Amino acid sequence: MKKIWQLVIFLGIILVALLIYYFATREKGEKEAAVVRVEEGNFEMTVTSMGELEALVSTDITIPEIMMTLPWNLRIYQLPINDMVKEGTVVKRGDYVATLGAMDIEESLKRIADRVLTRETDYENAKIDSSLALSEARDGIRRARDAVTDREIKLEQSVYESQAVQRQAQINLEVSQRNFEQAQRNYISLQRKHVIQVDRQKERLDKENKDIEILENLQKQVVIRAPGRGLVVYRRNNAGEKIKTGSFVSRWEPFIAMLPDLTTLQSVTYVKEIDIAKIETGLPVRLRIDAFPDKEFNGEITRVANVGQELSGQFLTGFKVDIKVETGGETLLPGMTSTNIIIVQNLKDVLTLPRNAIFTEENISYVFKKEGLSTVKQQVALGGENETHVLIANGLQKGDRVLTQPPKYAEDLNLIALN
Repeated sequence: MKKIWQLVIFLGIILVALLIYYFATREKGEKEAAVVRVEEGNFEMTVTSMGELEALVSTDITIPEIMMTLPWNLRIYQLPINDMVKEGTVVKRGDYVATLGAMDIEESLKRIADRVLTRETDYENAKIDSSLALSEARDGIRRARDAVTDREIKLEQSVYESQAVQRQAQINLEVSQRNFEQAQRNYISLQRKHVIQVDRQKERLDKENKDIEILENLQKQVVIRAPGRGLVVYRRNNAGEKIKTGSFVSRWEPFIAMLPDLTTLQSVTYVKEIDIAKIETGLPVRLRIDAFPDKEFNGEITRVANVGQELSGQFLTGFKVDIKVETGGETLLPGMTSTNIIIVQNLKDVLTLPRNAIFTEENISYVFKKEGLSTVKQQVALGGENETHVLIANGLQKGDRVLTQPPKYAEDLNLIALN
């Protein structure tokens, strides 16, 4: 009997040791993860999006107006920007802004100048050919008229001849008269033909000279000057890239830079379709401008687009949202990027947890909650979120302790569903 009790005591000691080891191991694993508590207090529901500053009012600096209507045959579709003032340069009306590359213009001028020489030669040849041809035609008319006169004399002399001779003389006169009339008609047609040919060569020559005049005017305007006073801000092309030295401009992308009214700045952002129902005009916004990382700016939503558009590279639909920005005395510039924190709702006396304490699996949200020495996998219902925290609608109470990382034995835990 004594031996049995000794065995029981021995086995009990071993079991206690194993339990102590088991819980110590679990506790050590849990200590490796931070523990946070469910807190009660105020909570801001927010939607965060990236944006870019734009000016509501600005003066555009564009390519020369003559470049917008260049004839297609000149084959000047775009010009490079060879030089440009630094972004942020303050200019006044008439100050230098940029220089467009004129190499294509010069090549076109040389090509057309060569054609002008050919056109001038063709024009002069057409006039000479016309003069010779019409002179010869006039000689033909004179010969035909002389022939008529000669036949008239012979007809008069034939009165003393037989009727047959007189009839033949009459016929010869009529033939000569018809030839004379035909020569006159031919002259008129020939004259019209050569007038058209000469005029056509003249038109071609005039067109080449007109093209030279257009290119010479464009060549004089490749130096771009400010249309007014302001601060130079680079524009973006259709690909979203800033226009700078080395960029190309054309009639399809005519903008070089702009002079914005800095008192009318707004942040333009795109809110995802899933969040747009929460957004409306008048909502307050906190903005963080990348150029001022230590400062926060205030803003307000002024416009929400009714129609969405696909966001480039994200395969998502976004709705354009305009946010008026208060500069706070800082020099904000169009093109600066911003993080826009739109405050959708302010809630009081609600339960919150840091975002990194929430886990999701198959659309079910849960936490690892501490209960004494053990840990349970507890389902929770969320009521909203912001940049750092989530709102707990159900499943936890104030003061509950929650792990921010799964414990090593997380796979062995069963999910405790909500009541």
